[in-house]
Amino acid sequence: MRALPNVYRRVAVWCLMLCATASLACEAVPSGETVWVRLTTPVSSYSAKIGDPLQAVVTEEVVCGNSTIIPVGAHVEGTVQSVRKVGLGIRHETAALRLAFNQVSVVSGELIPITTTIVSVDNAREQVSNGVVHGINSTYTPQGRITSRLKYLPSLNPYPDIGLLLFKATFPIFPEPEIYLPAGADLELKLASPAIPPHVTAEANPSPRTEAKPDSELAALVASLPVRSTTVDMVNADVVNLAFIGSRQQVQSAFAHAGWEASSSLNRHTFTHNFYAFLNNSGYAQAPMRPFLLEGQASEMSWEKSLNSYARRDHLRLWEWSGSSGTDTLWLSSATHDSSASLSVKYHRLLHHIDPDIDEERSKVIRNLRAAGCVQSVTFVPRHGVANLSQNATGDMVRTDGAIAVVQLQDCHAVVPELASAPKTVEYKPGNKVFRYFRREVLTLRSDLWRSNIIYGTYDLARMSIHAWKHRSAAVATSADARATTQAASTADGSTMAP
Repeated sequence: MRALPNVYRRVAVWCLMLCATASLACEAVPSGETVWVRLTTPVSSYSAKIGDPLQAVVTEEVVCGNSTIIPVGAHVEGTVQSVRKVGLGIRHETAALRLAFNQVSVVSGELIPITTTIVSVDNAREQVSNGVVHGINSTYTPQGRITSRLKYLPSLNPYPDIGLLLFKATFPIFPEPEIYLPAGADLELKLASPAIPPHVTAEANPSPRTEAKPDSELAALVASLPVRSTTVDMVNADVVNLAFIGSRQQVQSAFAHAGWEASSSLNRHTFTHNFYAFLNNSGYAQAPMRPFLLEGQASEMSWEKSLNSYARRDHLRLWEWSGSSGTDTLWLSSATHDSSASLSVKYHRLLHHIDPDIDEERSKVIRNLRAAGCVQSVTFVPRHGVANLSQNATGDMVRTDGAIAVVQLQDCHAVVPELASAPKTVEYKPGNKVFRYFRREVLTLRSDLWRSNIIYGTYDLARMSIHAWKHRSAAVATSADARATTQAASTADGSTMAP
């Protein structure tokens, strides 16, 4: 009879364990959850047909509760839902694709039905709206905008003007209007409805994330590191938001396996290539970067990742900070995402503008390296006194939580073979030269008749003025917030240090 209470106690413990496990289990991944995938099959608006199959792999695990529901490397399947191709340009100026991914195959072999919507194609010149990938208007190039905005706004019939013909003959650049997404292109998806996972537990399918808590030694090291890089004129530039621990070979191998390219040095050839990519609205995988300094030291390496757009790319610079050639070398980095490009009159050069949320870019770099199997651990270390809002050297807004991510690298091992395929700058030219010539003439005629007149020019000028005013207002507000934050931080430091 004395053993009976022990039995009760054991039963109670078992019940508590079962309840705890049930509480950790995930009933459904909620709608709106982001799923990052990488295409393993290419798709084009020129050749795709409704119902064509699509295949991709997951590049960032989807976690629900205490379980990884969709791991890195899970295969995703979908279909082409609708296609609009440009063809000869008689009916449509731009292309469009609607892609739907509806099934995930996890490691255990079980299938998870999903309903997704495409949010963006990473580093693509194409825009995504309401789940539809929209191609570019090939006449809406820098030279095309100059033609319609500046000289020929009063003209009702532009073709008799010999100046227009000479100008277009000088810049016979015509970007490809059809959409082509190669194998290796990264897509951001969102769940349009909850995804019901198979029965997994945290013990059966642990998350591969290894985010450690900073110890006092690491926190002290981070506190001693510089916060911002500068231009060669000593103007504050990018915020240091990443640090890598590893040898030079590990750093180079990690970014190469993740599909990044080393930046080229600036010379006559790369300048010409750079300017052509700007005019053609095409990608330049090894575009040169402007030199930045970290406490007077030039960067050791520069890496970037793009797809088919000159304006959009991920890029970062790395400085060897410890001065050691061993495996414990510390590399500091400032990672930002270029979101647009322009020919700046003020700075007399081609200028990239960055996305203000540099924390998102920090996460993207880590995601890329993790998917390539090159990360051992990640530690986020907060820094005090770092302005949450500031500006870079060209006046773009910079927003951050101030933390630096310390990434411990390891020798890379491919998580999934399909992830080793990296997107490259693709020269996609459907049809023969005669076809492309007639299409160019048709699209140019359509554009000139519609846009090269005073009515459209007045509308375009008003739109540009409103955009410039909003940008200026945002820059002034950001500058004021940055000064206020810096002043508050200085006041707090002063009060702390006062006797």
